[in-house]
Amino acid sequence: MNNAANATAGTAAARAAAAQQHMYDAEVALHAARMADVDSWVAAAYDRLHAAIAEHCEAMTLTAS
Repeated sequence: MNNAANATAGTAAARAAAAQQHMYDAEVALHAARMADVDSWVAAAYDRLHAAIAEHCEAMTLTAS
């Protein structure tokens, strides 16, 4: 593998790791919102989790290619 391919693989792996962390953080935020039983917080946390899952799926697709 050449340097450009190594850099791309490293970038994709870093992006996937960041996306995984965002998804975890969003899941924790959703749990906290549900425990607080504040509907607006729960809705916002679900939206954040949805965005994080989409980000993670995209990062995994890039990592696989």
